[in-house]
Amino acid sequence: MDLEIARFDPAAADMAACHDLLVASHHVDLPGEPPLPLAELVGRWARPLPGMGTAERWVGFRGDDLVALAQVNFLDAENSAIGVTHIVVHPAARRAGIGGAMLRAVLPALRERGRRVIEGWEVVAGTAGERWAAAMGFRRVRTVVRQALVTAKADPSRWDVPVPAGYRLLWWAGGAPDAVLDSYAAARGAIHDAPLGESDYRWPRWSPARVRAAEAEARAQGLEQRIVAAVHERTGDVAAFTEVCVHPRRPDWGYQRDTAVVAAHRGRGLGRSVKAHMVRWLLAERPALARIGTTTGAENAHMIRVNREVGFTTLPSMIAVQRAVSPGTRPA
Repeated sequence: MDLEIARFDPAAADMAACHDLLVASHHVDLPGEPPLPLAELVGRWARPLPGMGTAERWVGFRGDDLVALAQVNFLDAENSAIGVTHIVVHPAARRAGIGGAMLRAVLPALRERGRRVIEGWEVVAGTAGERWAAAMGFRRVRTVVRQALVTAKADPSRWDVPVPAGYRLLWWAGGAPDAVLDSYAAARGAIHDAPLGESDYRWPRWSPARVRAAEAEARAQGLEQRIVAAVHERTGDVAAFTEVCVHPRRPDWGYQRDTAVVAAHRGRGLGRSVKAHMVRWLLAERPALARIGTTTGAENAHMIRVNREVGFTTLPSMIAVQRAVSPGTRPA
């Protein structure tokens, strides 16, 4: 195979070549969808997005040609047994054992970090990536529905959603107001009801201190973190919220993060209301915003329907795959 694998060296890296490889793969696996711009790739590799822990990378060369990349994110806190691994092989170099060689190259680092489980979250359903994962001993543990709201094609009337009786909306960019911090942290915990399939990933255990830490991490990365929350008038508690982040390196895209409704307040249309008002707020202040992307577990039919009602369209699904780091053991 004549493949040379080495640790990624940021000081010597040809980021344009890395980007070209990823774009070539993207065009095959997700045709018609815009790839990640070079500046965004550089930024993400310099500092992983919030919640993804630290990252290490490997590169694979045939002669002078970069043909493969591997990245492992070492999650922390309640997910410190997982190494989220993404391996990309140039389409022209596939089916030659390169992906398997890259996987074997990252295993020692996973063991050194005490990881029991490898999960891959960026496998496009029905593509060569899914077939490769099965051949490498991975099993599908979750299906993720991808949706996008393309603002130029959306019907603004879908955002004319009233606030349900007994609630008022509160929105902020950056830090949550002190007056609602405790109930907002509790509302973030309501996402624990969202299904995760058979993935070993666990939702964060939110507390006021963890909220403040996450806000500080977003600020440090230059992320514009926006929250629209529904507040219960009688108690003053946050009953629902939605979160969208905009990155300065990609200011025309919004990244939908968590949305949750506290169990006692479900069935009143709060999820649709906060999402619709989020879109209106974003476009009022950022008229050049072209796209908002979101992902939802396939089992969560309610949220998928809410997204469609607000104007999101469905894209090819991703699957999460998993295997044990050490052969012959079962993920625990």
